[in-house]
Amino acid sequence: MATERIPLFDLKLPAESIRLVNEVLKSGWLNTGPKAAQLEKSVASMVGVRYAVAVNSATAGLQLTLESLGVGPGREVITTPFTFAATAASIIRTGAMPVFADIDPATLNIDPDEVARKFTPRTACVLSVDVAGYPAAYPELSDICDRRHIPLVADAAHSIGASIGRFSVARAADAAVHSFQATKNLTTADGGMVVTRHKIVADRVRLLSQHAMTSNAYQRRKSGHWAYDILAPGLKANLTDVHAAIGLGQLASFEKNQRRREKIAERYCLNLADLSDFVAMPEVRKGCRHAWHLFIVRLHLSRLRIGRARFISLMAKAGIECGVHYQPLFEMSFYRGIGFTSQYFPNAAYAGKRVVTLPLYPGLKTSQVDQICDAIRGIITRYRR
Repeated sequence: MATERIPLFDLKLPAESIRLVNEVLKSGWLNTGPKAAQLEKSVASMVGVRYAVAVNSATAGLQLTLESLGVGPGREVITTPFTFAATAASIIRTGAMPVFADIDPATLNIDPDEVARKFTPRTACVLSVDVAGYPAAYPELSDICDRRHIPLVADAAHSIGASIGRFSVARAADAAVHSFQATKNLTTADGGMVVTRHKIVADRVRLLSQHAMTSNAYQRRKSGHWAYDILAPGLKANLTDVHAAIGLGQLASFEKNQRRREKIAERYCLNLADLSDFVAMPEVRKGCRHAWHLFIVRLHLSRLRIGRARFISLMAKAGIECGVHYQPLFEMSFYRGIGFTSQYFPNAAYAGKRVVTLPLYPGLKTSQVDQICDAIRGIITRYRR
């Protein structure tokens, strides 16, 4: 019997987030305004780029970033099938089509060699994904894209706080899109941020995110002028000050929380090291800093007498909630319907049947990590071949 139930995710907001939200509620201005601008400035500084645009979701941010780079009907975007639905959906909503490239089985990120094989005259962009918070192979991807004069965009929904050498993901690509959804390392309840080195990209995303209006409501209030123009068919994708305040309140503790995530990951790896014949740990290569949004292990099912579903069920009976990140997109009805099949992506298909996400959040206690590992050890001992 488990001593306590351990959820996959648990959110504890700092008092500063609550204070700042109350400040916004009392201000009489709830929509996009000074708090959103402050969050943009803070995040841009944190990731080391000049430009940041707050949006109401990373999904919208991806679509607007792609549109700002000229992605549209008749074009293709090379991306990974091992990701959340938002990645490919953002491509399709521009009118372009995703072209899937298989993954590196050790990192679960897109394989640069596979990317290089997928280019056609219609390729407009490469959209990488930092699965679980581990940076994709940006030096190799950048080289591939630079030689073809094709932009590289990072779906960095998981990877705020990650780095490659001295550089953040935002500096490794032409643009990166972070998610601030409720479970993320930095949250605004829901929302995201487009970060980029390129002013032209940021300006276009900002314009399109607010119905392509030449001035938003807060700007008109400050200036005293009511007039505005519409320059394109934009979206309603701005982040409100209420949401921005939630994120601003976490910035002071962000690095502390990242270090805690690292300690939890280290504890998992230490505790499970002797079970490597049955469970593969996440890989972190030299020179990279993992953001540890998720802790994903891979089961060696050939050495177990149970499948993944049974493993997760047994963990639940032990009081431990697990998840799956991800079921590959080519297994989903919509993508099967437009012709994608698993035979061309063997690494993603293999991983998709074996990945299990274990609990990981700053409030997870070391004793709870040990409890989780003990449960895994008990299941493996009972069901090993």
